[in-house]
Amino acid sequence: MDQNLIVISKSEEIRNSFLDSYTLLGYEVKVFDDILEVIRDLNFLEPDHVVMDIDELARKWKVVASGLKLAQKKITIILLVSAMSLEQANEALLLGVSGIIIKPFLREFHLKRVYDIIHRKLRAEGKRIYPRFYAGDLFEGALIARNPLNEQLHVFELINVCEIGAAVRTRDLAAFPELQPGYVLEDGVLRIDNQEFQMRCQVVFRQQGLIGVGFRRIKKGKANFLRFIQKLSLKAFGISGIKGKW
Repeated sequence: MDQNLIVISKSEEIRNSFLDSYTLLGYEVKVFDDILEVIRDLNFLEPDHVVMDIDELARKWKVVASGLKLAQKKITIILLVSAMSLEQANEALLLGVSGIIIKPFLREFHLKRVYDIIHRKLRAEGKRIYPRFYAGDLFEGALIARNPLNEQLHVFELINVCEIGAAVRTRDLAAFPELQPGYVLEDGVLRIDNQEFQMRCQVVFRQQGLIGVGFRRIKKGKANFLRFIQKLSLKAFGISGIKGKW
């Protein structure tokens, strides 16, 4: 994803929750307990999203918000706060704040809510956002595809996976050239750690060595695959699954 997330909070628990969860979701996470450090280095941090726990930041958070508003790109700013008047909320919106989350909240609620706010612009009406989980310390995987034209077997490294698809890559740009948008792979095998799931996949995009596929049908191991996705949701958001419309 290559999205940078900055979290500013005096609470070690809040800082660590984002560091653990959003790394799994593919974000480059930087956490700070001192807002003055962020103000000093703001020009070098280049964030895409900023979460500020402002209860103990006095008015200093407004300096950060004002600086971010001058950036060349749209930056998502989200505030965590115990209380805020309507007048203060309107001022925050004028400073470019995208969302306000009122404390106290249930454990891990803020993780899901922040994800919701960040992805709001991506959600079409009536559609659901499926969180993508990135391979790394928690799991590794590959997509195994056999070319029916020459029976050659190709193994693509798994980058991320969600309930309805995955992104994979190969260093061999000439590998399986037929895998172009619209191509249906009848018997792909998604291997995650020591589990294998037989899939009917359709290629959504191909950009050199990066390939996105949608799962048309999970032929074998569907229940175990959905349990695996639920486990990742539990790790990232503290809940057993992401349900409803986002």
